[in-house]
Parts: sequence; structure tokens; C-alpha cells
Amino acid sequence: MFNKIAALTLFFGMLLLSTGLAQSNVSAPGKPVVAAGRDSLAVKALRAAPGKPSLYEVSFVTTDSLSVNALITLTFPRAFDLSQLEIAGSGTINGGFALTRKGQEVQVRRTGLGVPIPPGKKVSLQLGLIGNPTSFSASHQVRVQLPATRAAAATTKNMDVQFITALK
Repeated sequence: MFNKIAALTLFFGMLLLSTGLAQSNVSAPGKPVVAAGRDSLAVKALRAAPGKPSLYEVSFVTTDSLSVNALITLTFPRAFDLSQLEIAGSGTINGGFALTRKGQEVQVRRTGLGVPIPPGKKVSLQLGLIGNPTSFSASHQVRVQLPATRAAAATTKNMDVQFITALK
């Protein structure tokens, strides 16, 4: 079992590593690659092992401006252990985050610091630590609700979790 210092060290180390890797895949020289909005949504367990805690990453390309008080809500199936989930961070979204969880629902709200993120930007949010399911053989979907403009309703999607066993 991880103690809090080890968990925080792991979280921030993985945050730096995953942010660098995510940014290296965003575009090739001379050819920016921007996915089409909500279709770019991905949920990944980084360095995952069945039944073990992992850093999770949620990434997407903004279709609307991501306000300084934006709320992102994730609902994990019961197979995921959220008891160690205490922190959220990002290398692409400036400012702080407030994380709350109720049962299997996790709410991550920007704390009002930083600036709004304009449409068309790839962003990622890391969550740590989340206990993986004991088996990866079944499809595990996380319900993700992303904010939209004030005039539109938030978009909700169910996304399969990608279990990453080795970072390249």
C-alpha cells in the first residue's frame, strides 16, 4: 500500500512524464493534429496492473472555452477503487483544482485560477490514485461529463478505459 508521500511523488512524477508524452503525440513537424472535439475524449490508466493503484488521465480537445470554474464529472464502475483518490493535476490546464468524490462519482472543478482554455486545445487531467479492476478482460467504461457553453447542456459520454501497461 502506498503511503501519502509515495503516492504524491508517484503522481507528480507520472504527471510530468505523461504530460511530455501526451504533448509529443499532439502534432508532427509542420502538421498540427487536432481531434474533433468530444470525439477526442480518452480515459487512460497509465502503467496499469490488475487490482493495483494507477494514475489516470482524461484527455480531450476543447470544443468550447473551458472556463476558470469548469466542472468535469466522471463516474467509475464499482470495479474501480476510488478510496486512494485524493489529487487532480494538469500540465495543460493552468490554475488549481478542487476534487470531490461521492461513491463512484468524481467531480473536478477548476478553482478560478488561471485563464480560460480556448476551443481547439488538447488538454489533459491526471487523477491519482485509482485502484484498477482486478480483471481487464471485460470492457470497463467511465461516464465523463464535460462542460459546454452556458447556452448548451454539458456533454456526457461513456468511454472505454485504455489500460496502458508500458509507456513508450
